[in-house]
Amino acid sequence: MSVRRLCQLFGTLLLFLASQSAFADSTRQQWLTLTGDVDLDANDNISANLIFRSQPDSFDLGQRFIRLGYRHDLSGDVSLSLSYAHVLTRVEGGGDPVQHRLAQSIAFPVVQDVDARVQLEEILGVTGSNDVGLRFRPRLRLRHDLDQAGRVELQLSDEMIFALNDTDFGQTHGLTANRAGAAVHFDMGRHFGIMPGYTWQLVNRSGAPLRHDHILGLTLEAHY
Repeated sequence: MSVRRLCQLFGTLLLFLASQSAFADSTRQQWLTLTGDVDLDANDNISANLIFRSQPDSFDLGQRFIRLGYRHDLSGDVSLSLSYAHVLTRVEGGGDPVQHRLAQSIAFPVVQDVDARVQLEEILGVTGSNDVGLRFRPRLRLRHDLDQAGRVELQLSDEMIFALNDTDFGQTHGLTANRAGAAVHFDMGRHFGIMPGYTWQLVNRSGAPLRHDHILGLTLEAHY
């Protein structure tokens, strides 16, 4: 499958999402991700991420993620990952609830320049609740070099988030969100990278109108 064909399919998906969100509420957000990882050996890697997400239509902090991860590479570009995230959500005029998120995922190639990730996530320890929320998060991603040296890379991705159960902290089973993103990754030397991007997030809220978020993102990377 050619890159041109994949881009056409991605564009078709965006048009479909636009038709679904024609009457949805719209917000603008900013997401900043600081990430670092270290190779333990040829097949094992540990990582740490600090993620800041703004409130809708504001530069005020909305969510803060602290995520720790471990990845083990298998043969044929297949990898297994485990992660833990501490999530703090800012609530204006009230207490700021905390979540603990565990995730297990497998990533594998699909066709040339395209990979997939399948992830199962558990949300627990939510402030004021003993329930555990289960979510399923499949993702497809296109990665294509924009220069011969491989230092500039286009990334197109689409991730769907499904809630698998109902909880007393507000999770309702079914499609929760879809994230379609475009970003350009720049290698800034051997150990550093920067990736600006845009994500269109369609949020399905139980008992409320659909909401679509226009998100400007910036990722700063360090790798050793």
